[in-house]
Amino acid sequence: MGVDDDWLKWGRARSAVAVASTVGLRAIRVTVPWHAGESSVPSTERRLLEDAITPARSLRIVLAVYGRADEAPLDDTARSAYCSYVSDLLRVFGTVRDVVIWNEPNNPAFWQPQFGTDDRSVAPAAYEALLAECWTVLHTAHPDVNVIAASAPRGNDAPGAANASHSPGIWYRLVGAAYRASGRAEPLFDTVGHNPYPNFSSERPRTEHRSLKAIGQGDHARLTDALEDAFEGTAQPVPGEDDVTIWYLEQGFQTAVEPEKSPSYTGTETDRFALPAWSARAGTRSGNAPDQATQLADAIRLAYCQPNVGAYFNFLLVDEPDLRGWQSGVFWTDWTPKPSYPAFREAVHEVNDEAIDCADLDKPATLPAPEAPTRLEITDVRVSQPSPFAATVSWRTSVPVGSRLAYGRGSSPTLWHVGESVRTTHRVQLSSLLPRTSYRVWLTAIGPVGQEASTTLDVTTAALTGPVHASVAGGAGVLLLDGQRFFPLMVWNQCPDDYERSLAAGINLFAENPCGGLRDQLDALSSRALSAGVAGRPGATGPGLIGYFHPDEADGLGLTAQMLPDPPAGTEQGVSFLTLTSHFYSGADPLAWGRAMYPGLVAATDVVGFDLYPLQEWCRPDRLADVYLAQKELVALARGKPTFQWIEASEWRCPGGATAVTPETVRAEAWLAIAGGARGLGFFPASWSPAVGEAIAGIARDVSSLGPALYSFKADAVVTSSAPSVRVTARSHLGALYVIAVNASHERVAATIRLSQLDGRRLYVLDEERTVSADGDTFSDGFGPLAVHLYVVRPAGA
Repeated sequence: MGVDDDWLKWGRARSAVAVASTVGLRAIRVTVPWHAGESSVPSTERRLLEDAITPARSLRIVLAVYGRADEAPLDDTARSAYCSYVSDLLRVFGTVRDVVIWNEPNNPAFWQPQFGTDDRSVAPAAYEALLAECWTVLHTAHPDVNVIAASAPRGNDAPGAANASHSPGIWYRLVGAAYRASGRAEPLFDTVGHNPYPNFSSERPRTEHRSLKAIGQGDHARLTDALEDAFEGTAQPVPGEDDVTIWYLEQGFQTAVEPEKSPSYTGTETDRFALPAWSARAGTRSGNAPDQATQLADAIRLAYCQPNVGAYFNFLLVDEPDLRGWQSGVFWTDWTPKPSYPAFREAVHEVNDEAIDCADLDKPATLPAPEAPTRLEITDVRVSQPSPFAATVSWRTSVPVGSRLAYGRGSSPTLWHVGESVRTTHRVQLSSLLPRTSYRVWLTAIGPVGQEASTTLDVTTAALTGPVHASVAGGAGVLLLDGQRFFPLMVWNQCPDDYERSLAAGINLFAENPCGGLRDQLDALSSRALSAGVAGRPGATGPGLIGYFHPDEADGLGLTAQMLPDPPAGTEQGVSFLTLTSHFYSGADPLAWGRAMYPGLVAATDVVGFDLYPLQEWCRPDRLADVYLAQKELVALARGKPTFQWIEASEWRCPGGATAVTPETVRAEAWLAIAGGARGLGFFPASWSPAVGEAIAGIARDVSSLGPALYSFKADAVVTSSAPSVRVTARSHLGALYVIAVNASHERVAATIRLSQLDGRRLYVLDEERTVSADGDTFSDGFGPLAVHLYVVRPAGA
């Protein structure tokens, strides 16, 4: 059961999906325009389809691809372009496998010419050639594709008429004759698509037409006979053979617009047989049908009972607003349900439950009465007393819906929660937040009949007014503060006089005060950031104290795990941090005493990091990629413990030139480390230029925007182009995908990245105000020198 409706492309995809879920629809057919000469999907149409298909991934999307009647593909070149275009569609949108080859090709409104100048039929053979080309092209590239043929319900078979057309019975016989004459040994189609519209809206679906020029639902036997005459004994299976079925691709019954709904419509009604949506005679069997509700119920039940009919699509979910068009939906154009909607919903449920008694189709039916939909509202929005690291948002909806919440630091969300459980009370925890920080929260609701409601609020986390419990998540490589995942951004060896500058840049963990001690550090910060003591130094207690650091570069000092000093007083219950030199890394020379001490040192600490400094210690701008590679090696060495890396923030040994520390190098190194698995960053030395400070602030903002996504499950992402300098990692979090890609070179490069489960979804580039379109599971982008691109792929339904 499905519907035909392009609202998926025009901004109401979530509403359409909600209705489909409530009604029990399994499929939606969407039209795709093709223009002569096109062999791939243009970016404008691709973006529309992305917006349609991404929220509707739970449904079977059927694409009907066609163009103007005078652009019908009549020669080899045009057919090749058209079929390549369709193949490109299926490549870009890997979840789509059902495609209708053109629309009503026996109708001159969609395919011309129907007849040649000598009055001989030409359209059937031309369409047969198109089906043959597309079946081969599509099955070669996409073996599981469902190629659907199409036909209109009637024709006049009159070559000399102004609107000369082919009746469907004659049409299929002529297509079959062309197929036999071609000698083809492969099929033309996998499914027969037919539009069995009645001659007028109140004509009963079971009507058997005396004229052979019309095939409606009641003429099912004649359609089957025509297909058997056309293809019996050939390589083309007929319905009932090899899983081939008939799909009623369009069936619809127009309704008259109720007076109170007329302001939503334009133009003048052109169908004098338009029905009321529901009447007191609903379900009766005498005379013409009394209303749309009766027609829908009868047509759906009849289709279910007819042999080898595999699908039924109602033409339109929502009316077209122009009365010269079609008003055959079950929703008025303002997206409120028609009185016929309950009957449609009940009939679909009967199909899905296999509850239709085909022996009782002639009996009068009792159809459900119209329902007044409840207005959807979001109320009672509350924020539970937020902690420094988390907050809980609760709200109510006037009707049961799934919870839909998004949040982030900027004008657009970066994190989502799309709950499937339907309820009126909703509660979502925002996790991995920063203290004293404001977040924007978006709440949306999609009701069971497509209603929409939304609201926004701002949430500000609490300050560090009390003790903070620090721990690590064993095996997960995550630092926890009060049970929430936390990404530390650190400085070392900074005097309190410079704290304001670091706080403004987003630094949230301070260690080693050279101008006093831990007590002075805690007092200067005044609960505005976290503190850590240093082993072997005097201790203290206070808000924000989370642990201590072991001696800096203990491996370089020749210390083993047994030689590490005790923690300072007051920090014993916190976590311990250890900074190593780069000599654990296979890309660096080992220390004179070798690498045997590293497993013991790692075992003796809770959080382990290192400093590499490729620009200022190695003086090697060509070795920036080692920031990523060394981080990966430390992650392996740490065996599930959180890891971090110190990023060079100013120059000391190799100033100027190619080794200069710049905002670009700081950003590139930071995200290379994160891509390699770092769950924290430090910036050293603790003095930097204003421009570098702005770069650090940008890193801090993006880290807080991505929040829990940085700790989530890895998603498969690889660079498939000749761009070895681009290092990539990806994460999957609550249905969203996040890609970190960094060009570690000083050259401009292009990269193609493959990301499993991308399925043609659009990528939003954080901080860049642009999007990137995907081709199936791949996308391509350009990278300037040291460029960092952070891609966000919204979850379905967001």
